[in-house]
Amino acid sequence: MKKLYPILLCIYLLFCLDSCKQSNEFELKGEMEGLTSDMILVVYDDPEAKLDTIYPRNGKFTYSFTLDTLNLFRLVNDSGEAFPIFADKGWKVTVKGSFQHPEIKGDGPNDEYQEFRNSILSLNDPVQIRKQAETFIQNHPQSYASAYILNEVFAQTAHPDIALINKLLEPLTGKIKDSRVVTSILKLLPEKEKTINNSSDYLSYISVKKRNGEYLSWSNNARPYTLVNFWASWDRESISTRDSLYSLIQKSPKEKFRIVNFSLDYDKKEWQRLCKEDTEQWIELCDGKGWNAQILKQQNIQALPSNILIDQNRKIVDRNLNEMTLASRIKALTANDSKQK
Repeated sequence: MKKLYPILLCIYLLFCLDSCKQSNEFELKGEMEGLTSDMILVVYDDPEAKLDTIYPRNGKFTYSFTLDTLNLFRLVNDSGEAFPIFADKGWKVTVKGSFQHPEIKGDGPNDEYQEFRNSILSLNDPVQIRKQAETFIQNHPQSYASAYILNEVFAQTAHPDIALINKLLEPLTGKIKDSRVVTSILKLLPEKEKTINNSSDYLSYISVKKRNGEYLSWSNNARPYTLVNFWASWDRESISTRDSLYSLIQKSPKEKFRIVNFSLDYDKKEWQRLCKEDTEQWIELCDGKGWNAQILKQQNIQALPSNILIDQNRKIVDRNLNEMTLASRIKALTANDSKQK
């Protein structure tokens, strides 16, 4: 019998280790309709920004991972439509339906967020939707769903209501206020008081394919700084600005800086006609939506030429820089980064 003790002890320890592993694992099961691509992007917003990919088979998939703390990520399709999923240790979540009308069920704030979606399903008036969102946040001060809704409905707009955002932030509990989503909102507020033209301190994730069919990486960008430059084939001044930036990129350090050119063209043939050759430092994008592109609405961009300089975490560093100013700005930023290392 004594010889069995070590064996039994090993079995017991293995069982305990397996139980611990299972308790830390989050599982998402999906059965999505109307997918037009063989992949779904997983965009992590909290506690860190990163990117992953799901490859469904006939719309079905299982996505699981082990984690130490609550995570907030979004599922994003190739049209840029998205919805959030909240993940924590041992939680199980299912999602069915389409990206336009997802049905989310599961642990934590997932059911609460679905409750909110159901409450606005029949609403078309933005004022009514904001009122419903305000009521939800006030009734759920301990829910991470409130942080997400606060950011999406109230912060990520062209003209955020600062007083209302402050009012809705106040009753949220400490753990919700410590989330990365709320932290980004808090950083936004002082800047909004200085200039109404800035819609956010952070550039929201946008899902756009490059000319080779691959999605542009934002979260996993190896370069510390990116200039998002807006132009169109029908705007001569924006073309001139873009060409001057092309000259600049030839002299810029490859590992430090890149330029992403976002075209407002509706006609992709005209866009392609004037595109430069894509490299790791020079990237051409166009979603064919023109002035209806979501990024323009989020950043309140109403004229060309225009550009936004962001860091590796998509935090906005500066705006509307010409070639000379941008060159000195990049030189100063990269020099400062080198000193801090």
